[in-house]
Amino acid sequence: MAFADSSSTRLAFLAESAENTIPTTPSWQNLRFTSESLNYNKQTVVSDEILPNRNVSDLIFVGYGAGGDFGFELSYGTLDALLEGLMFSTWSTNRLKNGVTPKSFAFEKTYETGATDAYLRYTGMQVDSLSLDITARQIITGTATLLGMGHSTGMAAISGATYADGNTNAVMSASADVGSLSLSGISPSPTLMSASIQVSNSLRERIAVSSRGPIGIGAGRCLVTGSFEAYFESLALYNAFVDHDEVAIALTIGSVTAEKYTITLPKTKLSNGVVNTGGNDQDIMASIEFQALYDTSGSPANNASIIIDRAVA
Repeated sequence: MAFADSSSTRLAFLAESAENTIPTTPSWQNLRFTSESLNYNKQTVVSDEILPNRNVSDLIFVGYGAGGDFGFELSYGTLDALLEGLMFSTWSTNRLKNGVTPKSFAFEKTYETGATDAYLRYTGMQVDSLSLDITARQIITGTATLLGMGHSTGMAAISGATYADGNTNAVMSASADVGSLSLSGISPSPTLMSASIQVSNSLRERIAVSSRGPIGIGAGRCLVTGSFEAYFESLALYNAFVDHDEVAIALTIGSVTAEKYTITLPKTKLSNGVVNTGGNDQDIMASIEFQALYDTSGSPANNASIIIDRAVA
């Protein structure tokens, strides 16, 4: 008997043309990932019937869904298709803004189990949230959370299925691949120890009588938040927090020409700011949290809370 090993797991995805449906001859894209927790989320209810022998009479199957996370190390181009799902939008001339058009995906996990492999498939998957973590002397990492509608299993690949290998672009690090950071109105520009950005779509299952599975996925507001830890070198950053100033944040990630991203939050407010002395022999750090807001400035107008540019020089 062959047991499945984590190091030989394949995770692949594709964009669905019809929600909650895998195409007849799917063209899968192998995903570069570091961990995953995609699951079939079965919901059951224990019967409350009273039996004179004190036993439980039944466990009733009442619903199901799909979802989970996958972890990644950031590399150029790897997540571009999924970023469209996160942002409810599409790339336009290498620019992506948060919008209102949902996009669903199918995911497939393949476990090597000897002569017959095991396939777990998840459909109607939307990108609920994504976080990006940038820390000095570390790889840039992140986590994407998915919420979906359907699930199936198989003992063979779908007939006609193809699998494209992931790209081989280098994994990015905070040491070599974080370029310019700008915060409007704040000088000098802060020197960072770490930074994080979270984008959440506040997704929810739509459920109904007569259906065990979700009848759809609902979307809430696009919430863009984050934080950074900066060396305390002046009052400029802290005063922007105290004064509740509007601050535009722009961060460029990447070191290869035309293989960089610039993440722009054209309008933010600093929601929390802490400067403390923890003890001897330490640098004083400013810990700042921010919330991105809808911005209509610019020409053409931004009309977005977050903008991602790719192929940046």
